[in-house]
Amino acid sequence: MKKILRQDYDRFFHFKSIMLSFVLMMMTVSFLPNNCLSQPPDEYETPGTLDAYKILPPKLLEGENYWVDRHVVAFGFTNRYTLMSRYGQFDAHGEDMLRIRIQEIKAIEALQEIKKSKAFGDAAKNAIKSPIKGAKALITNPVETITGVPKGVGRFLGRFGEMAKGGRGEQEDSYAAEIMGLSVVKRKYAHELGVDVYSSNPALQKELNSVAWAGFAGGLGVSLAMLPIKGASEAAFFSIQGTKLTYGMNQILLDNSPEDLQKINREKLKQMGVEDAVISELLKHPNYSPRHTTILAHALAEMAGVKGRDQLIKQALYAEYEEEALFYQRMAELLHGYHTLVRPLSELIPVRKVVMGYNVDKDLIATLPTDDVYWTDRADLGTAAIVRLQSKGSLPVRRVEVWITGRLTPRARQECNARGLIIKEGVSDILMPPSAQ
Repeated sequence: MKKILRQDYDRFFHFKSIMLSFVLMMMTVSFLPNNCLSQPPDEYETPGTLDAYKILPPKLLEGENYWVDRHVVAFGFTNRYTLMSRYGQFDAHGEDMLRIRIQEIKAIEALQEIKKSKAFGDAAKNAIKSPIKGAKALITNPVETITGVPKGVGRFLGRFGEMAKGGRGEQEDSYAAEIMGLSVVKRKYAHELGVDVYSSNPALQKELNSVAWAGFAGGLGVSLAMLPIKGASEAAFFSIQGTKLTYGMNQILLDNSPEDLQKINREKLKQMGVEDAVISELLKHPNYSPRHTTILAHALAEMAGVKGRDQLIKQALYAEYEEEALFYQRMAELLHGYHTLVRPLSELIPVRKVVMGYNVDKDLIATLPTDDVYWTDRADLGTAAIVRLQSKGSLPVRRVEVWITGRLTPRARQECNARGLIIKEGVSDILMPPSAQ
C-alpha cells in the first residue's frame, strides 16, 4: 500500500515541484544581498530539482512509517525536502532539519504506542478526574490547551522572556503548567525520545502534551511502564551528530525551565562581552527557541579568549525564519568544533551576514552548514567578499579556507579554486564527531 501511494505521489509531485520551484527560490534563505554582481546573470547556475535517492544516505530515505519524496528542490545553498508519513506531510529546509523531522516521526510513533498501553489508559482516567480546570481538554485537545498551535515557517512566535520580564513563546508551556510540574514531565519525555521539547512540529507537540499530562496528573510521571519506545531513542539526539557539546546541552535543557535557561544564557553572553541590548534582542527573538539560544550561547562561551564572539550574536539577529535560526546555531557549533578540534581561533570577523574565524596561523576560516552549493549570484558575492577581506582587511591573511557540511557542484568548485579558496566539503564528522557518551 505504501508503495502504491509513493508512486502516485511521485507522479503528482514531479509536476508540482516544478511549479513550486520558482516560488520557493524566492523564499530561500538570503544571507547576501543581490547587488553589485561581478558576473552577468546568464553565467550562473540555476538550481533545479534533485533526486533524493542520489544525494541522501539510504538510512534517511525511508523507514517503517515515513519516506522522503525523491523530488528535492534546490535553492543554491540548501535543499527543500518533503517528508511523507502516516502522521502527515512535513517540509524540511535543509538536511539537518530533515534529520530532526525524521526523529520526530519516530517519537510520534513511540508516543502513540504509549497511548495504547494500559498504563496510559489508567493514567488518563485519573487525569480527567483531576480537579484542575480544563483537565479533560489537556488529554483531548492538548495543543490548544497547553501551548497554542506552534508556528509555521514565516510566522512569528510570541516573544520569549523570563517570567518577570515578559510572556513565553508559542512553543513553550504556560506558566501554570510549569508551576504544576507538567513541563518537567514533558521535558523528560522529549529527552528520552531524542527530540526538542520546543519543536515547532504541531503533531509532535500534540502527542507530547497528551502523554505528559496523563503521566503527570495520573501520577505516573515518566514511568518506564509508559515508555515502549521501540528504539526511537536509540538514534543520536535529533538524528544529527550527538557531539560532546550537544549532549551537555541536552542535559541543561532537561534540567532547566525556559526562565532558568534565559538567566543562564544571559550570564554566558554577558561574560563574553555582548552588549545588554543585543542580549535582550536575541533572548526575545521570535525565531529562536530556548534550544537554539542555549546551544548558540554555550558554543561561543566555550571558545574562551576568542575576540569578536559578540559579532556572531549580532549576525544571528538577522534570522527571519526558524531555519535561519538553526543555520546560526549550526555555524556556532562548527566554529566551536574547528576551534577545539582543528586549530585555535583568535578572532571572529563579520562578513556580510555571517562570520569567519581567524586562527593562530593567520588563516581565515568560514564554517557553513550547507546542502548542495551551486554557483549563483550569492555564491559569487560571498566568495568575492571573502577575497576582498583577504586582500584589503586589517589583518594579514595567509590563506582562506571554506569548510562546508555539504558539497559543491563542479562549477562552484572550479570558481572557488580560481579565486584561491581552499574548499573542504562534508566536514560534519570532522568538526562535530559523534560523542562516545
